[in-house]
Amino acid sequence: MCLCTIVSAQSRWSIGPSAGVCISKTATNDTLANNFTTRNRVGGYFNIVGNFDLNKAAGIHFGVGIINKGYKINNDTLAYNTSINNGFSALTGNLGLSFKQQFSTSNFIMEKFGVCVNYNMFPSTTIDTFNNVDKNTNYRIVQKQINKIYPMFYLGFAMGGSTESGNRYEFNLTYQQSFAVSHEMQVQTGEFYSKSFPLNFRGGNLQLGFTYYFNMGNFQKTEEYFF
Repeated sequence: MCLCTIVSAQSRWSIGPSAGVCISKTATNDTLANNFTTRNRVGGYFNIVGNFDLNKAAGIHFGVGIINKGYKINNDTLAYNTSINNGFSALTGNLGLSFKQQFSTSNFIMEKFGVCVNYNMFPSTTIDTFNNVDKNTNYRIVQKQINKIYPMFYLGFAMGGSTESGNRYEFNLTYQQSFAVSHEMQVQTGEFYSKSFPLNFRGGNLQLGFTYYFNMGNFQKTEEYFF
């Protein structure tokens, strides 16, 4: 008598978590007043992502998740409480294509591009004011949301490998750029806030993260039989 096991074939479908940090700032074409600078703000993201392999070199990828991004404005003339650091949380969804090049039996590099949608997670009519310090305020930012939902495109690069079971891991670098303005701001300073200049936040960001895909074929039931 012999016991035999039939192992499921690997699937074209895979799914898993993706997480990392994102770097964002105000729009690059904005002009700041003297002594003010815009700085990079570090936030984070988490997605549930999926992939369908069209063939060995190309695939369709998609995902949903949450991201925290924003801006940081600095008054370089101050010795203390120099910055206003503000973040936004948004739900995201993305869809795109990927192209893979193998450089060994299990390791690869990959290019990705596609589109995504952001949904800001707070009321669309909100106007907020942020001070650099609660007492003896030196400057403040008056912020208004312009678009609660806005589209973006992205370009990405990944390096990774495959496990013996067919699972896959990736180290990702992704740039996202918005088609619309998310928020408009007025930076106000001086006596009675008599001086001001405008800024825009479009939601663009640079992401650095890690993704692990579970091959769906590993979840299929194995079959055993005797003869």
